[in-house]
Amino acid sequence: MRRCFVVAGLLLLLSGCDQKTAQRQETVAQAPVYPAVADVPAAPLAAPDTALPYRPLPGSFDSVQAPLQVRINNADYRVQVSARADSAQPLRYVAPPNEFLDGSSEDSTQRQALTGVEVVYTFRLLRANGQPQFVRQLKKSDFKAAVGEELAVEADVSVPVFSGYLPAFQALAFEISFYPPESDAGGQVLVLLDATTGKVLHRELARWTDGCNSATVLSADGRTLLTSCEILQANGHVVNLEKANRTAHRTIAGTLLVNDQTVLVVYGPGYDNHGREVPLKGPNATLMDTNGRVLKSFSLESIDGGLGSQMLARYLGSTQTHYLYDEAHGRLGVVPRSHPTGLRVLKLRQLPVFRAPQRPSEIELSFSTETGSEATFYIDTTSQQVRYSLHKPAY
Repeated sequence: MRRCFVVAGLLLLLSGCDQKTAQRQETVAQAPVYPAVADVPAAPLAAPDTALPYRPLPGSFDSVQAPLQVRINNADYRVQVSARADSAQPLRYVAPPNEFLDGSSEDSTQRQALTGVEVVYTFRLLRANGQPQFVRQLKKSDFKAAVGEELAVEADVSVPVFSGYLPAFQALAFEISFYPPESDAGGQVLVLLDATTGKVLHRELARWTDGCNSATVLSADGRTLLTSCEILQANGHVVNLEKANRTAHRTIAGTLLVNDQTVLVVYGPGYDNHGREVPLKGPNATLMDTNGRVLKSFSLESIDGGLGSQMLARYLGSTQTHYLYDEAHGRLGVVPRSHPTGLRVLKLRQLPVFRAPQRPSEIELSFSTETGSEATFYIDTTSQQVRYSLHKPAY
């Protein structure tokens, strides 16, 4: 009988243990599950403010063109342009005889003759009612002085591109391309027409695929135009950069409008009267005012190639500074917009190499060059310090 009580007691004890275990398991199962604390993402790095401090004028190969509707003196107008070949007016060009080093020259049988046809360019400014404010026609042969007689003869038909209305100049700006058939050896001419009468105010070479091919740009105040060849002011004053360089036996490689009153020109080697290259002597870069007066000269080959050469430059609004990359010599030009003559030329080998992470105060600027290399600069907008990384293609 005692054995039965003992067994019964043991059964009750085990039953109690099972109930307590079940209660503990149920308590654990019902315990609230708290989500893991997620990592707080780092604040996104600021996008570089690279808006240009000037306005590039739309050109022949730009995807975005100037609107043809313009407002002049509180009245609305529409611009129309066209070009047509006139086969009834053949053009012919015979090259002058080449002169040799011994003083002799080619005879007439060796001289090449080129032929082409006239092209007529028509510019119309129409009032809101469709009636013309003016109609102006120019011929391809009118541009001999700007592009050379040879190209003015053989250039193909090209419709002028409207580049915009320039209020300070009171002018309509156009760009006309001059290229031989199936060739990229040519360039563009800038044409300015009076916005009221259509009178030709300006008609000169603006850029060249065998030379400087910098875009035509308008200053922030609208009173200065800079091309690859000239500085034009709204008051009518023009500085021809090409003429001054022919006598100095150097070519223009790139132009940059630093601010409303200052231009940077980078030069390359020139040629003598026999077509032989003349090495560039002394500093190859010049800061000048819009009247052509030299402010400062220094050495910086911030040029990239391709179809013509142009300045390898970026602008950063947060520092109000132009940055120019000299791939050939491993340098970075730093040109403050408000004080250009206070520029600095930094050697890459003396700059710290970029090591991640990028700092919140750093802005990234990249330069991709014709050689396939890519240079990236990290500009600290607080301290003005610069770090860099350089990637070159492996051939």
